[in-house]
Amino acid sequence: MSASNVRNIDSLAAMQAGMVRLSDDWSKTVQELRSMVQRAEEYFSQTQPQYWRHQLQLAEREINEAKDDLARKRASLRPEDRPAASEAVARVQKAERRLRYCEDKRRQLRSWTIEVSKVCDDLRGPLADMNEHCDTLLPQAARELGTLIEQLRIYAEQARRSDA
Repeated sequence: MSASNVRNIDSLAAMQAGMVRLSDDWSKTVQELRSMVQRAEEYFSQTQPQYWRHQLQLAEREINEAKDDLARKRASLRPEDRPAASEAVARVQKAERRLRYCEDKRRQLRSWTIEVSKVCDDLRGPLADMNEHCDTLLPQAARELGTLIEQLRIYAEQARRSDA
């Protein structure tokens, strides 16, 4: 049997406890990261599309109201009875700009959603590996170290008895 040169079994026990704490801490951190990835993907795939769909509906409603208002102002029978429509024309132009802006944002969002989804998918693999280390490999290593510590304690006790 080969001789071991272990001088302090308690330091190995502290290392084992540290491995267990590390596993727990990493596991919590990995869960937080997975949650953040999920929230980011949900934001771009659900929240933002809903927001811009709603904004587009509001912009369409505004442009329809602005055009109706302009049409009413221009609908007088005699030109001299017509009120000035410059504010109504400006309102229509503003509503058209808002509509184009919302449509542009929806188009941009589609490409952003694809990009964010790809990045999130790329993160899930390494996070799953980390999760395996936290849930399986580190605890297994800590158990094996615990078994070795017990064997070393038995060995140390036997060595003390033989010296006595």
